[in-house]
Amino acid sequence: MRRYLPRLAMWLVVVLCLALPGLARAGLEEGKKAYRDGDYAKALEEFLPLADAGDAAVQNQVAAMYYTGLGVPQDYAKAAEWFKKSAASGNPDGQYCLGKLLYYGQGVPQNFEDAAKQLTEAGLAGKGGAQYLLATLYLYGKGVAQNPVKAYFWSLLAAGAANLPPEDKPGAQALRDQIQGMLTQRQIASIKTMASEWAPRK
Repeated sequence: MRRYLPRLAMWLVVVLCLALPGLARAGLEEGKKAYRDGDYAKALEEFLPLADAGDAAVQNQVAAMYYTGLGVPQDYAKAAEWFKKSAASGNPDGQYCLGKLLYYGQGVPQNFEDAAKQLTEAGLAGKGGAQYLLATLYLYGKGVAQNPVKAYFWSLLAAGAANLPPEDKPGAQALRDQIQGMLTQRQIASIKTMASEWAPRK
C-alpha cells in the first residue's frame, strides 16, 4: 500500500490546486497560474504567505508540493508539518493526509493511535480514503480496540464513497467482503442499515 502514497499526493496537488477557493486574494491567482504553467517554484512562493496566514486549503497545497517535490526538494517531514497545520484547523483533507502519513510513518514516526484520531475526523467528514484506513485499524486493533463491527461499518462507507482514491477501491471492497465473513447475518443487516442512513458531518 506504500506505493500508493506518491500517487495520492500527486492527485492532491492537482485537485487542490484546481479547487482552491476562487477568492481574489493576493498571491492565490498568481500561484494557481504559475502552477498551471509548470513554474512550481513560483507557485510555492505565492502560496506560502497564504499558508502562513492560516489558509487550510493552501496549507494542503503546500504540503502536497513538499511531498512530491514540486518547486521544492522533496521533504516528507515538511509535508507532514503543513498537513498538521491544516488538520489543526479542522480541514478534512489535512486530517486525512496527516492520518495517512502517521499510518505509514512517512515524515513522522508511525503512530496508529494518532493516525486513528485524524482518520476518524476525516472519516466522519466523508473522506473515503480515511474510512478505508480506519476499517483496517479496527479490524487488526491497531491504535484502537479491535472491533470487527466498527471495521465493517467503516469498510462499507469506504467502498461506497465517491471520493475514494481509485487505487484503493479494490482493496476497500476486498476488506469489506473479508470482514463480512466474520459477522453474523443479523450484525451484517444492522450495520448495513446504519451505513445506509449515515451522512457525513458538515
